[in-house]
Amino acid sequence: MVGQFFAHYLDSIYTLFVIKFVFLIFYFINTSQAEDQDLCKYFKYCGGSSRSSSQSLPSSASAGSLNPSNISSVRGLGLQTIYQPKNPLSFNIVTGNGKIGALVSPTLENSFFGNRSIEIDNLLLTRKLDKIQYKNKKINLAVGIKLIDKKFLGLDIGVSVKRNPDIKKLNPGVGISARVSFLNFGAYLYQDDVKVDLANYTNPYTNISYSTTYNSSIYQEKFSVKTLTIGTKIKNLSLDFGMINTRFKFYNEDTRIMLFSSSYSCKNFLFNLALRKELSPNLDFQNNVLLVNHKKSDIYYGTEYVVNRYLMLGLQYNYFLLQEWSATLTLFI
Repeated sequence: MVGQFFAHYLDSIYTLFVIKFVFLIFYFINTSQAEDQDLCKYFKYCGGSSRSSSQSLPSSASAGSLNPSNISSVRGLGLQTIYQPKNPLSFNIVTGNGKIGALVSPTLENSFFGNRSIEIDNLLLTRKLDKIQYKNKKINLAVGIKLIDKKFLGLDIGVSVKRNPDIKKLNPGVGISARVSFLNFGAYLYQDDVKVDLANYTNPYTNISYSTTYNSSIYQEKFSVKTLTIGTKIKNLSLDFGMINTRFKFYNEDTRIMLFSSSYSCKNFLFNLALRKELSPNLDFQNNVLLVNHKKSDIYYGTEYVVNRYLMLGLQYNYFLLQEWSATLTLFI
């Protein structure tokens, strides 16, 4: 499975670039000034989080997908794996020294904490029925830097680069997050692209084949995504609201996703609960059929247990929007 993952997500020159990126960042971190390394700094649990925003999201990868500045406070070198039956293992790598952090992960398109990408409805129905994850080939590289870290004030910036091996172009992004007293804010703007095989599929709204509409059997588009977040933390409870706005030429309206997320830490446990509201022209999967419904709702919940300072285990529901259960394992050194 590990070999299939790397063959699927990384190729040739880009593979070497990713490996060099991780090791250069890790080398820089380990030669930087060291600080106290307690369990809270490694994982954000134990009743506290040092992120400037999106403190309630279940992992650095999900928080980094909403805003790369969220990974500035990562400390150490971590590997997270996500296992869900019938699908290959998913891997995320993070590293940092508490002031600068880096992330290498697949993008989270068409999953609970990611944006909605273009997908042919017939293929959507098939993979939903079979509980198969959206086949995402893209890799996300992100770096977050902490600029201000005071008691009542924090400011982080971040940059990201996404690459789709089908198109072989780099798409940049920039994010910023701030903490003022008990409130935190974040904003992130990035570019992305998509390439879709239209084959003989038909648009369900017009009953005309996509290839006829676009005069081609392949559709390719570059698009922009805007993400805004606001949240607060009250002792062990974190609450966040996020909005993802994606503008496609393929659809006649923008795709808007609203995320309401919460987390509560208790001793070695972290509990997550989130609600996703989506407004999009994509068909809605309900009761094993696709329905015309622009308003879609999904719920996510999960729990994670810190075994020791190096190991964390988790269980989550609906992370890939398949109403599925998946297991996580996170190693930190």
